[in-house]
Amino acid sequence: MTSWEQLFRHLVQQAKSLPEYPAECRDDDHLVGGCEAKVWLWLDTSDVEAVVIRFDSESRIVRGLLALLQQRLDGCSVAEIATFDIDAFYRAEGLDNALSPSRSNGLYQVAKTLKLRVIEA
Repeated sequence: MTSWEQLFRHLVQQAKSLPEYPAECRDDDHLVGGCEAKVWLWLDTSDVEAVVIRFDSESRIVRGLLALLQQRLDGCSVAEIATFDIDAFYRAEGLDNALSPSRSNGLYQVAKTLKLRVIEA
């Protein structure tokens, strides 16, 4: 992506690709703290070799960013998620210099929370 407009369109398209989030899990227990827009995270860690990850957010842009993260990590093992490098992911997706500090910080918080919840489960 070379421009913010292209990135915005790409993220909006990605947001539409997110699988439906379980409505009953849109609660405080699944809320990710530290994000400007509300972000919910649901995990199924019953198979430690193929963790199921679902995200949702009220923001289309954040939903698009979460879709990219979910596409990358859904079905990965607990070990792969625990060692996931968010910085390398940002660079690979061309996001490292494209996001506002608040969105960057929010995604770091999402990745940190994801790792903690996967390890705890």
